[in-house]
Amino acid sequence: MSEQCSTRAAADPFRAAPTAVHPLAVLAFASMLAATFAMPAGASDRWFTIEIIVFDDLRDEGLHAEHWPVDPGEPFVEDAVALTYGHGTGLDGAASEYRLVRPSEHSLNAVRNRLQRSAHYRPILHAGWRLRGLPRRAARPAHVGPDPGGSGAGAAAHVDDTRPRVHGTVTVSLARYLQVDVDLLYRRPTGDGAAVPDAAPTRFRLVATRRMRSRELHYVDHPLFGVLILLTPV
Repeated sequence: MSEQCSTRAAADPFRAAPTAVHPLAVLAFASMLAATFAMPAGASDRWFTIEIIVFDDLRDEGLHAEHWPVDPGEPFVEDAVALTYGHGTGLDGAASEYRLVRPSEHSLNAVRNRLQRSAHYRPILHAGWRLRGLPRRAARPAHVGPDPGGSGAGAAAHVDDTRPRVHGTVTVSLARYLQVDVDLLYRRPTGDGAAVPDAAPTRFRLVATRRMRSRELHYVDHPLFGVLILLTPV
């Protein structure tokens, strides 16, 4: 499997150019960040909302970026948690953990709308859910992609009646910093909307591990699609 993955601040089309800042202000801000994000390894009472957008790169330039394997393998989803719309509203009940955030509560709706209007990108999955910040050994992956919550909200587009355009796992863990692991399988349809047979290299896999800061939009890149991730403390 060969991927070219990188993380870039999501400024690509989403952040304005920086303005000049006094050096003392930069030092003060850095000290504040260090105090905020240096977290004890066993912290389990910190809750977060994770929100992701997976989007197509419609330009097709990545198809010729390198030799893609016909079979990139499948994400391991057997131990992943199914996302649901729980009934609990507190932070201490099982119904609240891995509880999907309803689309009206999403923080990235404006970003999704901009992608939808773009000539080069198209969102194919938008979902958010609540979880506790647990150390890596205790953190469980969430299964994303095939109609999360069973309601159609945030579901991935499909290449046919059975196969989602993208599915896989997203795992958030907490040590001194937040870490996100993604393992996503992406299926690319032909230009007329029909799926190309699996014998052709139309399935592409993104496996990446990234250290992140809360409240900061992160971009995990692949030559054919991209993933935007936002982690917000609850």
